[in-house]
Amino acid sequence: MIILIPCKALDQGKSRLSSALDVHARRALCEFFLCRTLAMACALVAPAHIYVVTADPQVAEIAGRYGASVLSDSSLDLNGALEQARAAITARHADMDGLLIMPIDLPLSTPGSLLSVVAELGDIVLVPDEGETGTNLLLLRQASARTFQFRFGPESYAAHCSQATESHLTLRTVRDGSLSFDVDLPKDLWRWLGGGVDVS
Repeated sequence: MIILIPCKALDQGKSRLSSALDVHARRALCEFFLCRTLAMACALVAPAHIYVVTADPQVAEIAGRYGASVLSDSSLDLNGALEQARAAITARHADMDGLLIMPIDLPLSTPGSLLSVVAELGDIVLVPDEGETGTNLLLLRQASARTFQFRFGPESYAAHCSQATESHLTLRTVRDGSLSFDVDLPKDLWRWLGGGVDVS
């Protein structure tokens, strides 16, 4: 299995938290999230199977500390960046049988919760966000790891589900509070910092 971690430039990440955190605090938060995510990835697979797609040299430097490979992000959107990264990964790993897209802002994730996703059988395994509108984790297996179209953005969970159904792929959804919680808005930040997140 290959883990692919998309990461914006640290100075640009978490802009929706601007009413709660200044640019320096948001940058520090993004760096914390990135390091934590890389550590989680290293608990699942060897560093040679971890890739970070980014346009930020600082992100690349941090990824290198964990032994992860870096792919340049020259796209204007997340889906384009993931497609470019997947093409590069496929060229390097002809035997790839799984691809896990892991964002950096899942602060309650654990190796155990991530392993529960990997253990699910299915061509496509999805973890929706708390509102079941976004996609927090996406695991692609076998042929779908090379061909499934990324639909991240508004209503991505429904879009990914529809595509899996239309393509006659086996779909599994994992609902886990430690993985469905992400930090997008100030209210999420305060819930996380205040310990008010229910992961049951």
